[in-house]
Amino acid sequence: MDAEASAGVAVAAAPQGKAWEWEGRVVSAVPAATAEEAWALLSDFLAFHRWHPRVPICRLASGAAAPAAGCVRYCEGTPPGDGRPADWAHETLIEHDQARRFFRYEMNDNNMGFGAFFAAFRVVPAPAPAAGCELRWEFQCEPVRGTPKEALVARLQAGLDGMAARVREHVLSARAAAAAAPSVAAGLEAADELRLENSIAV
Repeated sequence: MDAEASAGVAVAAAPQGKAWEWEGRVVSAVPAATAEEAWALLSDFLAFHRWHPRVPICRLASGAAAPAAGCVRYCEGTPPGDGRPADWAHETLIEHDQARRFFRYEMNDNNMGFGAFFAAFRVVPAPAPAAGCELRWEFQCEPVRGTPKEALVARLQAGLDGMAARVREHVLSARAAAAAAPSVAAGLEAADELRLENSIAV
């Protein structure tokens, strides 16, 4: 099936009380960023490609733009370079909570062998006495034939660690730029004063 041909639009929550064979959570700390700073960057359901190092493509496939429930995004990974096609999936936003800093989604059609797959992404303050925040990626899914659960966990952890690194880099760069702005402005003012004092216009 072509990756762009069928984007599901139904919004379905993970079945309540279902005993999932595979479920878990990966966590990555970002000591340099507050939960508010990290969430401001990661809350956009359609901006996954800006932060995940192995997902260069993420765009709206159908429905209203995020954060509207029912919004479907199309994500495509980096091609493996051995002739195989890139991984891709359509994912439906189920819930988006700005105040509690999390969103929940369901993976729909994909070429990775997943059946039922539900996930939640959260940004929470780091437990005391640690500074900063934690990124948390939780999942519930059916087993993937031919793939051990440990491989899925490792893949999610690697992606989340890459996202944490990008968030850290962005936040530190933004802070450095903000700190430098007053000194740059002061330098420009001083230069203007110098030009005035040396002006031949009287």
